[in-house]
Amino acid sequence: LLGQIGQLLVDGRHPGQGLVVQIHIGAGLVDEVDGVGNAMSEQTEKKILSPEQAVQAACILFELNTREQDLLEMAQRAGVPCGDDASRRALTREWYGFVHAAVVYGLMAQASNQVMAEYLRSTRTLLSQMAGYTPEQIESFIDDTFSSYIRLMAQNQQKQCPSLFYQRLVGEGALETLPKERVAFLSGMMAITMCAILDKLGQYEFGVE
Repeated sequence: LLGQIGQLLVDGRHPGQGLVVQIHIGAGLVDEVDGVGNAMSEQTEKKILSPEQAVQAACILFELNTREQDLLEMAQRAGVPCGDDASRRALTREWYGFVHAAVVYGLMAQASNQVMAEYLRSTRTLLSQMAGYTPEQIESFIDDTFSSYIRLMAQNQQKQCPSLFYQRLVGEGALETLPKERVAFLSGMMAITMCAILDKLGQYEFGVE
């Protein structure tokens, strides 16, 4: 089951359809996202996911959007420090917070409380496995980093996410000192990532047990 969902998300294809979107921030993402509109317009039936399948799909979206190499490449182009262990840990934590919030925001609109609760529980395991976070670090991540981004999204202030990202990693006034093309790149990547996550979740209906 997990393998089937993973293949569906990674390939970005439904039977009889063209490319939908491959959810990650590596090279070629923009070209792949361009195919979303046509594929979505052709879609007549949504796949129904059980609560278990929905949680697995959400976890896969989180993992695909937090690949370390993609993140480091993005940081270098966006002018975000990532040259030492401390800066890479801070970068990873911040991006995890943004992506986790985007997935939760997408689930909030469609999924049941059961799915939401189980996804939130599952991400604790993911953070432990992927980043080696302790229970205390996970609680801090949820209360601080994740909460900062989900609050903006819940208030329909998603456009403020890049500013918050820079503020927390580079410091106050970063938007005024960094080259505009770097800021525009990060803003674009955050917008693309969030839209891709919401589009993918929007292709499903979430069943209730």
